[in-house]
This record gives sequence, structure tokens and C-alpha cells, in this order.
Amino acid sequence: MESLDCVDLGKDFFLIRFSLQSDYRRVLKDGPWFMGGHYLSIRNWEANFGPSTTNVSSIAIWVHLLELPIEYYDISVLKDIGKAIGPVLRIDTHTAAETRGRFARICVQINLDKPLIKLLKIGGIEQIMQYEGINSMCFSCGRVGHKVDGCLYTTRAPEK
Repeated sequence: MESLDCVDLGKDFFLIRFSLQSDYRRVLKDGPWFMGGHYLSIRNWEANFGPSTTNVSSIAIWVHLLELPIEYYDISVLKDIGKAIGPVLRIDTHTAAETRGRFARICVQINLDKPLIKLLKIGGIEQIMQYEGINSMCFSCGRVGHKVDGCLYTTRAPEK
């Protein structure tokens, strides 16, 4: 990668300028990217961008399908499975070549304003979804950005 400029826009937003168009395309195409265990939301520049008024409502994330039977390791089947979670962005090449074995790996775009899908029924089997790199996920409501103890979406019985 050649040189790049990084401008802090505030509110955890940064403008990155690449010196080479190929680097710019690679960053947009080859993600998802993460830093310190947190996914980076990367998008094209938008005119009149305002950090205070922008809401990041979706991210690209890798989903692991643990113990998925090998007969489902077909590109078209994996795309259909991924579509049930969100728009499919990529399928891991090791998964597509049936060389991984332990789990299938699909990159999907998820809406952070909606609960994550925790399980799918695939061919009569309940398949648990494991989201890669999510550090602050609420296992009560299924949303990203907080843990169970800080959940505003789940009704709890009053403490005695």
C-alpha cells in the first residue's frame, strides 16, 4: 500500500485518502476489517457528511456455521443460508473449496438496529450462528453495542 492521509472528523469517524486507486478499491472490496476486536464500518464518502448526525446502522461481519454438514458447502446453498441473515458480501474461499471442515464462514451485512439471528433451521437441523469478533453483544435481545446487564430492550422482573 502506498501512502494515505488520515483526518479525524470527530465522533470516531475518520476520512482516509489513498494515493492509489487500487488501494482504495482493495479496502472497500476485501473487508470486513477490524481493529482491536471491533469492526470498522467503511463506506464511500458522502457529500455533506456530519459525524454528529450520522448513524452507523449496519456492518459487515463474518458468520461461522459450526458443524454445518459438508453437503451444504455448495456456493449457491451457502449464499441462500447467508441471505437469511443479511445481504451476502463474501464466502470464505476455504469454505467454498470445502477445505475448512470445522465450520463454514460467510460474510454478511447485518442491521445493528435489529436483533441478530441466533439460529437457523437448515435441512431439519438447528444451526447456531456464531458472529466473529463481536465483543459487545447482548445475548438477551440479540443486539450489538451493549451487554445483557445494560439491555434496554429486555423486560426484567423488578429486583426484590
